[in-house]
Amino acid sequence: MGIPVMKRCCCLELKWGALIAALGDWALTGAVVGMTSCKSYFLTYLLKTCPKPLFTDLRLIIWYVAILIHVAHIVGCILVVVSVFVPNKKFAMVYLITGIFRILFDIAFLIYCCVLLFNALVVAIIVTIIGILVAIYCWYVIFSWFKKLGGSAPGDI
Repeated sequence: MGIPVMKRCCCLELKWGALIAALGDWALTGAVVGMTSCKSYFLTYLLKTCPKPLFTDLRLIIWYVAILIHVAHIVGCILVVVSVFVPNKKFAMVYLITGIFRILFDIAFLIYCCVLLFNALVVAIIVTIIGILVAIYCWYVIFSWFKKLGGSAPGDI
């Protein structure tokens, strides 16, 4: 049976809903990447709480992997915008794959924050939860657009 798809998004055609979702997700993911730097508050806090150099190196590697995943997701967002004007299901597929990785990584980050850093980063936990919910909704809209491009969902492009 599969995942049910949307026919419309917020009273708009799915095409325009996918465009808005991609642009919004692009802005949110770009904000995450823009806030990441070696001098950021969160990274400084992570490095101060590490008792051993090995964990410091591991956390830096995870930090850079997070940046890489989010940059790849930005590329996916750009390709969805292109797929709205040049209907090609392969463009939306990139977004769906990077979106899954981004959501899973953000959930892992949320668990990490809840377990180890709860008292210090309550605001980061709340923002991460909101970001995950928005990312899941955007992923669902783009998934519906992907199914419509493939011809497996009812409706015209």
